[in-house]
Formats: sequence, C-alpha cells, structure tokens
Amino acid sequence: MLLPPWSAAPLFSTLQPAQCERLGRIATSRTLDPEGMLFMENDPCTGFYVLVEGAIQLTRAGGTPGAHPTLAVVTPVNSFAEAALFGGEAFPATATAVKPSRVFHFPKAAFLGAMREDPDLAVAIIHAQAVWLRKLIHKVEQLTGSDSEDRLRTWIREHVPAGGSLVLPVTKKTLAAQLGMTPETLSRRLRTLQDEGVIRVEGTTLTRRRTQ
Repeated sequence: MLLPPWSAAPLFSTLQPAQCERLGRIATSRTLDPEGMLFMENDPCTGFYVLVEGAIQLTRAGGTPGAHPTLAVVTPVNSFAEAALFGGEAFPATATAVKPSRVFHFPKAAFLGAMREDPDLAVAIIHAQAVWLRKLIHKVEQLTGSDSEDRLRTWIREHVPAGGSLVLPVTKKTLAAQLGMTPETLSRRLRTLQDEGVIRVEGTTLTRRRTQ
C-alpha cells in the first residue's frame, strides 16, 4: 500500500496502514502561495493541518500594536493546530505560508469521531501534544535565557551539519522572527559568525566548519 505524504508526520508515526487509509478518506489537500493565509488567530477551529511542502509561519498578536511574534515556523512533514481540536473554540494563532506550500486538512468533527472509535489514534494525538509542549517550553527558555547571538549559534548547531551546508528553508526575515530578532540583527550576527570562521554565508546557503 502506498502511504500518503501526510503519514510521515510524527503525529501518525504509530498508525497502521488501515488507520492511514481511514484518515485519508477525510483529508483534503490545499495549496497556498507565499503570504497566503490558512487561518487567522481567533477563527473558529475547523480542524488541524499537516504540511507536506513549503513552510508555514505561526504568529500571534503581540502586546505592541502591529506586533506579531512568531511562535513557530512549520516545515515538512509536520502537523499543526491540533491543540485547537480540544476544548477551545478558535485557532490560537495565525498561519501564513512563507513560500509555496501544500497542506492537508483534517476536519474537526470527522477526526474526533475517528479518535473515539480508535484508542491508538487518540494515544498518538496525546503524545504529539506532549512533544509540542516540550518544544514550546524549550523555545521560551531560549528566547528569555540567551542573547540573539547565542540563539543563532544554537540554531546553526541544530540545523547545519558540521562540515556541511544548509539552504535556508525560509526567508531570512522569517528566520529572524523565529529567533526573536530583527532582520537587521540577524544579518549582523551572521556577518560576525562568518568573520569568526564559524560559517560561510552564500545567499541563502549556510556552510558550517567541521570543527564548530
């Protein structure tokens, strides 16, 4: 059986082929252009999504007028907005494509019905929520417990292999928002790390020294 692309998401890692086939009958695909909005903060929750291509930025309205802090940048293949399925009536953030993207939508009523009938599916959802919570806690600790250069160094260690290269999956503006800094600050920090010999920056490609 050929598994659908959304089945590679960690949320579905423990599912059997028959369970994936069942969920495939309720899932619908949607494509978005850059800056295309999937849903807005406080919109009624219609279900959750799995990103299979592109990148989706999740933001919330900040305390400063016009400010929209970035909660996360979703990359393939990952699910998002699952928490809105339970208890809440609205999406807690705004989801916007930062590059051409493709998502699958799992409608709320149909998915909750499947969970009630299949305990293994329910356990997978609970596990995914626990993992997401740990990631959010780690992100908050990073943003509040380190300066911008330390956050960038940590991000590079986590995403760019030693002695290897990475083409940024999102724009530098989006990466800056994800790291809690302005695009100008990100550019300065990248130049500093390049001057130190930690990385080489060529357009949107970062190359990391093997010894770093």
